[in-house]
Amino acid sequence: MIEIEYRRTGPYVVHGRENDEGVDLALVSRADLCWYYFWSDLSFTIGGIDLSPPWSWTPVFDLLWSMKGVLEHLEGGENSTIGFTENAELITFTLDGGAVRVSCTYTEAEAVCEFADLTRAWLDFRQAVLARLVGEYPRLAANPALDELAARDFDPLS
Repeated sequence: MIEIEYRRTGPYVVHGRENDEGVDLALVSRADLCWYYFWSDLSFTIGGIDLSPPWSWTPVFDLLWSMKGVLEHLEGGENSTIGFTENAELITFTLDGGAVRVSCTYTEAEAVCEFADLTRAWLDFRQAVLARLVGEYPRLAANPALDELAARDFDPLS
């Protein structure tokens, strides 16, 4: 089982630009969403193996777009990585036969999963994040940058 979750906790959360007075989240650029909005604590486990970053303040939209890119590369037969905007750490996704080996520079833990399971976990995570944040910030739903992220154009399980 793969679980990807985020929690908006910790003192850094109040410093996200979504809290700035007068911000219209319908007009925020994709780059700004990736780097300055909706900082979170990330939880990432595969088969009970904890691959969660040991720091806070991970921008949730950066993770969503990065993970979409990883899945596209894996589907095309290429290995891929996620780099974090706030440090030099990496999560590496390596094709291993019909499976995906996941390792990180910040822990010695390593996990193996099926591509379909990783895709399903991302789709579920994406849906949960979008539903929660659009529920809390209704203007976010009008942001055209989210159309690419929310589109069903990438769903290798369909």
